Formats: sequence, C-alpha cells, structure tokens
Amino acid sequence: MARRLTLDETKKCLKAWKELADKDALEVLTVCNGGLVVHFAKKYLGKGLTFEELQSAGNEGLLRGINKFDYKERAIEGFSSYISIAIENQIKIELRKYRKHSHVLSFDQPIGQNKEGDDLKIEDIISTDAEQLIKDVISGMKIDIVRESLKCLTSREQQIILLRYGLDDTHKKTQEEVAEIFGCSKTTISRQEEKALVKMRHPRNTKKLKDFIED
Repeated sequence: MARRLTLDETKKCLKAWKELADKDALEVLTVCNGGLVVHFAKKYLGKGLTFEELQSAGNEGLLRGINKFDYKERAIEGFSSYISIAIENQIKIELRKYRKHSHVLSFDQPIGQNKEGDDLKIEDIISTDAEQLIKDVISGMKIDIVRESLKCLTSREQQIILLRYGLDDTHKKTQEEVAEIFGCSKTTISRQEEKALVKMRHPRNTKKLKDFIED
C-alpha cells in the first residue's frame, strides 16, 4: 500500500506536474492517492459495474481532480477532499450511464437453457472473434453513427474501442497494446471489447442505428 504524502510533498508534486509536466510527479500523486479510488470503487460495488470498471472511472476522476486543483489559489489541506469528490462524481457518472443503457444488455440474465438444462447466459454465447464483431457493427454505417453508438458505453469501453479501431484518427492498436495502456491483461481487454461491441450493435441503442445495423 502506497504511503500518504505530506501536504508539502503533495504541493511539490502538483507544482512539478503543472509547471514542468513532470510525469514522475503525476505518478506519485496518482499512486499515493489510489487508496481513495479503491475506497469509492468498493463503496459502489454491486450497483451494476464491475470493480475494474468502477476503479477505471475512479482513476479518471482522480486525474481530473489533480489537473483541476489550483494549488496556488486553494489551501493544500483541501486537496484530499477535492479529489475525493472528483473520484466519486466520476463513478456516479458512469453508474448513471450504465443504468440509462442497462436495458441494452445484461450478461448475467438467463436467456434460455442449454442441452443439459442449465441456464444459458449471453456471456456464454458471445463470439470471441472481436474482428468479426466490429465488422458487423460498422458494416453499412457512417462513422458519425458509430460515434453516436459509443455514447452507451462507459468511458473505459469508449477508450478501448477508440484505441482498438482507430476511431479517434489514431493508428489501430492491438489488444496487447491496449492492455499495456490500461495496465491489465489481454484477456480483460478482449472481454470488455466484446461487451462494448455487443452494446453498440443493439438496435435499441439509438434510433439512428436501426437504419444501419444488420441483424
């Protein structure tokens, strides 16, 4: 577990990051305040998102809080409270997004039974061929419609799709490259990518998609 920074250390790291773009200083700030992310991720666990998704949202909120905190105008004593609010708010945003689109897909909901009589869930039958899934999603679509469909995804899922398929005008990245960026396994990225693509493909996602998705 990372140690807590003193107020003086926190201020020095903020100054180094904001004025010198010192990435080491940013890493110290994120690592040493990572406990807050874990705290809020655990707090909201069981409300629809996985711990990993909650943690990803929390990390996004932490970074936003670090970047927005004005150490010159604000008392450094308020930094911890400031980033705590930023972390929790970002997690709440992702949860609201999840609830808004939860009708699109539920991987845990039984959709029938297999030959043995056991419950069959969507997660049991999802194709593992991500390349084919994206072809199905984009086939016949305009790029702006694809971007519209991204709105049903969590921030993490959006980033994964953008990176994997170069939708943000960057070079397409492999699952291994994306996994390295997020600091997780290729298997994790593969599963989250598949989940995101199925969400995008659902015709109830947006009205516009109905004219472009081939079932």
